[in-house]
Amino acid sequence: MHIERIDIYVVKIGQQDRFGGQVGQQRTLGSSTYYFETEWQEVYSTLSQSCFLKLTTDDGLEGWGEAQAPIVPEAAGTLLTEMLGPMILGLDPRRQAVLYDRLYKSMNVRGHTTGFMIDAIAAIDIALWDLRGRHYGAPLCELLGGPFRTRLPAYVSGIRAPSIAERVQVARQNRAAGYRGVKAYLGRGLASDAAELQALQSGTSEGGPGSAFEIEADLYWKYDLATAQRLGKVADECQIAWLESPLPPEDILGHAALARSLVTPVAVGEPLRTAYEFQHWLRHEAIDILQPDVPRAGVTECKKIADLAAAYHRPVALHVGVCLGVGLAATWHLAASLPNFHIQEHQPVMLDLANRFLEPALEVVAGQLVVPMGPGLGVRVDEARLAPYVTHHWTVAE
Repeated sequence: MHIERIDIYVVKIGQQDRFGGQVGQQRTLGSSTYYFETEWQEVYSTLSQSCFLKLTTDDGLEGWGEAQAPIVPEAAGTLLTEMLGPMILGLDPRRQAVLYDRLYKSMNVRGHTTGFMIDAIAAIDIALWDLRGRHYGAPLCELLGGPFRTRLPAYVSGIRAPSIAERVQVARQNRAAGYRGVKAYLGRGLASDAAELQALQSGTSEGGPGSAFEIEADLYWKYDLATAQRLGKVADECQIAWLESPLPPEDILGHAALARSLVTPVAVGEPLRTAYEFQHWLRHEAIDILQPDVPRAGVTECKKIADLAAAYHRPVALHVGVCLGVGLAATWHLAASLPNFHIQEHQPVMLDLANRFLEPALEVVAGQLVVPMGPGLGVRVDEARLAPYVTHHWTVAE
């Protein structure tokens, strides 16, 4: 068996998810679809975007992958078309670890050990695991050692309402639907964030702080150490599940100081891609909950990160952002296989968009994510239904 053809698709859907509850018109950057939310520093798109990849073997098997690429998905697509795809053409897809090593080492000495490069490798890696599962007739979670669970306790990422009072009501609705928690996107200032944490805790708790329903808090890398510590004291009082991304992502020592000063766990992972990066955070005790992202790092590397976390007795809560289905399925399978799994992030808008072209549809039952137990990822992409959203399609073939 060998890889005979690689198809790369840039996917753009004319619907966005303003998960922080923002309202009003966005002012895009020139003629692009990109803009800045007023509260945060990161660039966003008015579209939901990703980069898909399909591997086809000489015996007709297909495997799908996804690079999480909410901004400039053409970058990952170009890397896959011009360099990474040709590297694996004609090779045996069952040798997934060998191929991942080949891809990573192709550019690491030039400093390309994160970012778009690893995002693109992640798409290939996911597709290789999908192919492997289809070849052996086994779900991905079985290939990873077997599922500890086939339904994942989940929290809803983002509270989509414009005011604190309305966000409390949405959080209560999510609790009633069976979800274990919600994540508030903060970073609006110390006073506002403190008031929101207190309102969410008091508005969703049954039996007081520390009850079964969790409030996660994403601070969007906005604060300096002193401000994060002040907000962290409020989080301690409210028994918030974690503070995510509290300080600038380069500040490992600051995160370590914050983690030492709080009871509330510090969660980090979205900007990191490899076990090499996570090990520095663990050695400095700067991270309590690890949040690697499968469509940004790949199944292979995320499994290494989870194993590293287990060696440090740390839980894993896999991150999910703008991800259009293939990456979601891969994430759910990996989460099912982890003994140190904590809780799974869930993006309901992304799930609805993904199910436009996934077969069978990914399911949520009573607030739990149902791992699709067919071969490989357990889902396939209906290319006819995907076609209206494809803006670029490249092919690499023998």
